[in-house]
Amino acid sequence: MAILLNNMGFENQPWADVFADELPDMPVHVWPEVPDPAQIKYAVVWKHPHGDLRRYPNLQAILLLGAGTDHIDAEPDLPKVPVVRLLDPDVGNDMAQYALYWAMHFHRRYEDYRQQAQRAEWQAHEVTRSKEFRVTVLGLGIIGQEVAQRIAGGGFCAQGWNRSPRQIEGVKTWHGAGELSEALQHSDVVVNCLPLNDSTRHLLNRQRLSALPKGAFLINISRGAVIDDDGLIELLNDGHVSGAALDCFAQEPLPQESPYWRMPNVYVTPHMSGSTYVKSASRPVVENIRRLEKGDVPQPIHLPPQHAAST
Repeated sequence: MAILLNNMGFENQPWADVFADELPDMPVHVWPEVPDPAQIKYAVVWKHPHGDLRRYPNLQAILLLGAGTDHIDAEPDLPKVPVVRLLDPDVGNDMAQYALYWAMHFHRRYEDYRQQAQRAEWQAHEVTRSKEFRVTVLGLGIIGQEVAQRIAGGGFCAQGWNRSPRQIEGVKTWHGAGELSEALQHSDVVVNCLPLNDSTRHLLNRQRLSALPKGAFLINISRGAVIDDDGLIELLNDGHVSGAALDCFAQEPLPQESPYWRMPNVYVTPHMSGSTYVKSASRPVVENIRRLEKGDVPQPIHLPPQHAAST
């Protein structure tokens, strides 16, 4: 039996090399070169073409090569096999650092100082104490919890909102749809860590973002379509939202005609807040294949809506 490998849009060879070293008895076939679909036991994939996974009659598990699940959740004909998320601690660390960096940037008004320096202008600005600067993380899953803890560790007033209750030491939390507006109303910065699904698409629209205090900031390290771009752009233009650090977008690469490129209060990065490093990310993937080979349950299991609807 063999592994199907497709790290769509990224290099496959480093992953193939790891599997050859760690799982020498299991051949690796890099999609689309699959000599015998019946030999595929595990699909190790990222943004794999919809419909193709049905070609492998002996498929026993799908192991994702990225943290997001929206692509697999949109698969219209997903085989009823376990779907395993990638949990790489280095990715969470990178994303938490990204969020902390921009929280510090917005809090201390570093953009103002950069612009002043270009004018040879010497002017200090008063800011609130960091422990009074409220940074709220939306979505307290594995990544969101790490981000909130890093924000707290950076000395900020760390807060969080989640659909279901979460308790995180040192972090004030809200939960449920009824408390989202309250969470936003008490935020100087919002960090979006929400997954993209039917309930979160355009959740952060103009109406909800208007609940933020005037002058608040937004950081997006999750999925672009959680935000209604038209609504955010309106609020950025009228100053209700002072600035945004955006790492992900509804369409990627971000089209050249997007207004975000030309807005002085928007900081665009090319979906790099959390990079997948083969050296660290391969360990949980290999370990999960070994678990499956022994008949054990891989971790962490993701329940796609297609599977949930059929249970």
